[in-house]
Amino acid sequence: MKTLVKKTALLGALAMTAALALLGPAATPAAASSTVADDVWNYAYWTPAGTRNLVKIHRYLVNGHHYVTGYLVATSGTSALYYDRSYDGGATWDSFVDRVYFSGARPLPEKYDDGGVWYRVCGASEWLGNPYGDPRWGYNIACTSWY
Repeated sequence: MKTLVKKTALLGALAMTAALALLGPAATPAAASSTVADDVWNYAYWTPAGTRNLVKIHRYLVNGHHYVTGYLVATSGTSALYYDRSYDGGATWDSFVDRVYFSGARPLPEKYDDGGVWYRVCGASEWLGNPYGDPRWGYNIACTSWY
Protein backbone atom coordinates (compact mmCIF):
# COMPACT_ATOMS: atom_id res chain seq x y z
CA MET A 1 0.00 0.00 0.00
CA LYS A 2 2.84 2.41 0.89
CA THR A 3 4.48 1.72 -2.49
CA LEU A 4 1.22 2.58 -4.30
CA VAL A 5 0.91 5.86 -2.36
CA LYS A 6 4.54 6.76 -3.13
CA LYS A 7 4.08 5.96 -6.84
CA THR A 8 0.87 8.02 -6.96
CA ALA A 9 2.61 10.96 -5.25
CA LEU A 10 5.55 10.69 -7.65
CA LEU A 11 3.25 10.62 -10.69
CA GLY A 12 1.38 13.65 -9.34
CA ALA A 13 4.64 15.55 -8.86
CA LEU A 14 5.78 14.65 -12.37
CA ALA A 15 2.44 15.78 -13.84
CA MET A 16 2.70 19.11 -11.97
CA THR A 17 6.28 19.60 -13.22
CA ALA A 18 5.18 18.90 -16.81
CA ALA A 19 2.24 21.31 -16.50
CA LEU A 20 4.51 24.06 -15.16
CA ALA A 21 6.97 23.47 -18.00
CA LEU A 22 4.16 23.97 -20.52
CA LEU A 23 3.26 27.31 -18.93
CA GLY A 24 6.70 28.74 -19.69
CA PRO A 25 9.65 30.07 -17.72
CA ALA A 26 9.63 32.85 -15.14
CA ALA A 27 9.08 36.41 -16.38
CA THR A 28 12.12 38.13 -17.84
CA PRO A 29 12.40 40.50 -20.78
CA ALA A 30 13.14 37.52 -23.03
CA ALA A 31 10.67 35.00 -21.57
CA ALA A 32 6.99 34.75 -20.77
CA SER A 33 5.31 35.06 -17.40
CA SER A 34 4.35 31.65 -16.02
CA THR A 35 1.28 32.79 -14.09
CA VAL A 36 -2.02 34.33 -15.09
CA ALA A 37 -3.07 37.22 -12.87
CA ASP A 38 -6.28 39.23 -13.03
CA ASP A 39 -4.80 42.72 -12.65
CA VAL A 40 -1.04 43.16 -13.14
CA TRP A 41 1.25 45.95 -14.32
CA ASN A 42 4.81 45.67 -15.58
CA TYR A 43 7.17 48.59 -16.28
CA ALA A 44 10.39 49.12 -18.21
CA TYR A 45 12.50 52.29 -18.46
CA TRP A 46 15.10 53.69 -20.78
CA THR A 47 17.06 56.91 -20.47
CA PRO A 48 17.80 58.57 -23.81
CA ALA A 49 19.63 61.90 -23.58
CA GLY A 50 19.68 61.73 -19.78
CA THR A 51 15.89 61.75 -19.30
CA ARG A 52 13.71 58.82 -18.32
CA ASN A 53 11.11 57.29 -20.65
CA LEU A 54 8.65 54.65 -19.46
CA VAL A 55 6.77 51.81 -21.16
CA LYS A 56 4.24 49.79 -19.24
CA ILE A 57 1.78 46.99 -19.87
CA HIS A 58 -1.43 46.36 -17.96
CA ARG A 59 -3.04 42.90 -18.01
CA TYR A 60 -6.57 42.71 -16.68
CA LEU A 61 -9.66 40.52 -16.67
CA VAL A 62 -12.97 41.58 -18.27
CA ASN A 63 -15.93 39.17 -18.22
CA GLY A 64 -13.60 36.21 -17.73
CA HIS A 65 -11.21 37.16 -20.56
CA HIS A 66 -7.70 38.61 -20.37
CA TYR A 67 -6.71 41.83 -22.12
CA VAL A 68 -3.57 43.95 -22.24
CA THR A 69 -3.03 47.64 -22.86
CA GLY A 70 0.36 49.24 -23.43
CA TYR A 71 1.38 52.78 -22.48
CA LEU A 72 4.31 55.11 -23.09
CA VAL A 73 5.48 58.23 -21.30
CA ALA A 74 8.27 59.76 -23.43
CA THR A 75 9.87 62.92 -22.09
CA SER A 76 12.67 63.18 -24.64
CA GLY A 77 12.40 62.94 -28.40
CA THR A 78 9.79 61.24 -30.52
CA SER A 79 9.68 57.58 -29.55
CA ALA A 80 8.30 54.44 -31.12
CA LEU A 81 5.74 52.51 -29.08
CA TYR A 82 4.56 49.05 -30.14
CA TYR A 83 3.55 45.57 -29.09
CA ASP A 84 5.55 42.42 -29.70
CA ARG A 85 3.21 39.42 -30.10
CA SER A 86 4.19 35.80 -29.50
CA TYR A 87 2.42 32.47 -29.78
CA ASP A 88 5.15 30.48 -28.00
CA GLY A 89 5.68 32.42 -24.77
CA GLY A 90 8.31 34.79 -26.16
CA ALA A 91 10.69 32.34 -27.87
CA THR A 92 9.77 33.94 -31.24
CA TRP A 93 7.57 36.94 -31.93
CA ASP A 94 6.05 39.38 -34.41
CA SER A 95 7.27 42.90 -33.75
CA PHE A 96 5.94 46.41 -34.34
CA VAL A 97 2.25 45.53 -33.82
CA ASP A 98 0.28 48.83 -33.74
CA ARG A 99 3.51 50.89 -33.82
CA VAL A 100 3.05 54.64 -33.32
CA TYR A 101 5.48 57.55 -32.97
CA PHE A 102 5.04 60.45 -30.57
CA SER A 103 6.36 62.29 -27.54
CA GLY A 104 4.38 62.71 -24.38
CA ALA A 105 1.98 60.08 -23.02
CA ARG A 106 -0.17 57.71 -25.03
CA PRO A 107 -1.82 54.26 -24.81
CA LEU A 108 -1.83 51.53 -27.45
CA PRO A 109 -5.05 49.80 -28.52
CA GLU A 110 -6.32 47.13 -26.14
CA LYS A 111 -5.45 43.53 -27.11
CA TYR A 112 -7.32 40.32 -26.29
CA ASP A 113 -4.75 37.82 -25.01
CA ASP A 114 -6.61 34.63 -24.11
CA GLY A 115 -5.77 31.46 -25.98
CA GLY A 116 -2.00 31.32 -26.13
CA VAL A 117 -1.21 34.85 -27.30
CA TRP A 118 1.51 36.70 -25.38
CA TYR A 119 2.22 40.43 -25.59
CA ARG A 120 4.91 42.78 -24.37
CA VAL A 121 5.21 46.53 -24.91
CA CYS A 122 8.36 48.17 -26.24
CA GLY A 123 9.51 51.75 -26.57
CA ALA A 124 12.48 52.85 -28.68
CA SER A 125 14.34 56.07 -29.39
CA GLU A 126 15.07 55.66 -33.08
CA TRP A 127 16.57 59.16 -33.18
CA LEU A 128 19.55 57.78 -31.21
CA GLY A 129 20.45 55.41 -34.02
CA ASN A 130 19.10 51.97 -34.79
CA PRO A 131 17.77 50.50 -31.52
CA TYR A 132 16.75 47.30 -33.34
CA GLY A 133 20.11 46.57 -34.96
CA ASP A 134 22.08 47.91 -31.98
CA PRO A 135 19.81 47.55 -28.93
CA ARG A 136 21.33 49.15 -25.86
CA TRP A 137 18.69 48.13 -23.34
CA GLY A 138 17.89 50.95 -20.96
CA TYR A 139 19.45 53.59 -23.24
CA ASN A 140 17.77 53.44 -26.65
CA ILE A 141 15.14 50.72 -26.14
CA ALA A 142 13.12 48.99 -23.40
CA CYS A 143 10.49 46.23 -23.33
CA THR A 144 8.24 44.94 -20.57
CA SER A 145 7.93 41.30 -19.60
CA TRP A 146 5.61 39.07 -21.63
CA TYR A 147 1.95 38.63 -20.60
